[in-house]
Amino acid sequence: MITRQQRTPARVLSDAAREREVRGEIENFLNALSSYPDRFARDPYVSFEEHLFITTMKHQLTVGGDDRRRSYGR
Repeated sequence: MITRQQRTPARVLSDAAREREVRGEIENFLNALSSYPDRFARDPYVSFEEHLFITTMKHQLTVGGDDRRRSYGR
């Protein structure tokens, strides 16, 4: 007999949160990819990996700062 796994509301929220996280990572990678030629023109010693790390940190600080400000109002 095959049993069906039921999705709990917490599991659905977890999936939605993971999907948002993955979409954010993809968006961040694409932004780094498109902005790297300009960065390389200014500083040819910066590797793409370094540039990606820097843009990821900037993105996380921006997103994290927004989330923290919203949580204080609650």
